[in-house]
Amino acid sequence: MSENIRMVVYGPCSRIASIAFLCGIAASCKVTSPALVNEIYKEVIDQRENHYELKDGDLVTVAFYNRVGDLNQNDARVLPDGRTDLFFMGNMRLSGKTVEEVEFELEQRMAPQVRTTDISVRISNRPEVVYMVGQFVNPSVVVLEKRMTLQQAISSAQGLEITGDTDWALLRRPHGNPRRPDLFRIDLSDESEDIFLLPNDQIVLDRNFVATVIEYIQEFLSPFLSNQVTAVLLSGAGFTAF
Repeated sequence: MSENIRMVVYGPCSRIASIAFLCGIAASCKVTSPALVNEIYKEVIDQRENHYELKDGDLVTVAFYNRVGDLNQNDARVLPDGRTDLFFMGNMRLSGKTVEEVEFELEQRMAPQVRTTDISVRISNRPEVVYMVGQFVNPSVVVLEKRMTLQQAISSAQGLEITGDTDWALLRRPHGNPRRPDLFRIDLSDESEDIFLLPNDQIVLDRNFVATVIEYIQEFLSPFLSNQVTAVLLSGAGFTAF
C-alpha cells in the first residue's frame, strides 16, 4: 500500500490539535483514488455484503418450522464472549460465523431432540457508526447504513462548513488494527467511484486556507495588536472574519 500510511497517536491532546496533526500528516501523502481504497478492502466489503459474520451485540432470532411452544421462535443477543444465552445453544459460539453456518450447526445440534430440524436464523445487526470530524455543518456520529458511501456520510453531516476544505479530506480507517489505522488522503472532487465506508471510519475535514489564515491572525496576533490593526491585516489580505 504505497499510497497510504499507518500511524499511532499516543497521549492526550486537544481535538483541534489532533485534527491539525492528522491532516498535516496526510497532506504530505499522495491522494489515494477511490478505486484503490475499495480495492484494498475489497474482501471486507464483499464479506459484509454477501457473507455477513455475526458479532457481539447482534440480535439473533431463531425459528423452528412446524413447531409450537417454547422452540417456535427465540430472540437472543450475541454476548461479548461471542456466545448467547438461548438454552438450546449451550456454549455454541456465534461470533465470526455466517447465518448459514449457524443454521447448519443448530440443525445438527437439535436433530436428536426434534422431529424436524428446519431452522431459520435472522439477524438484526448491532448499530455501527462512522465519525464525521472537523469542518462539517454537523460534525457528529453517523449511523453506518448498508453500503454507505463517503458522499452519503458527508450529506448525513449536512455538508461542509464555509470554513471547510473543499479539495480533500482524510479517511482514517481503524479496521483490522484500531491502534494503527490506515490513513488515506481523499480528493473530494474525484467522482470516478464511490468509496464504501466501514465501521468506525473517521472522516476528518480540515479548515480551508482562508479560514486558517483568519484563525491564525485572530488567535495569535490579536492579543498583541489593536482591533483596528487586526482589521487592517485581515482586509489588506483580502479576508473578512467569519
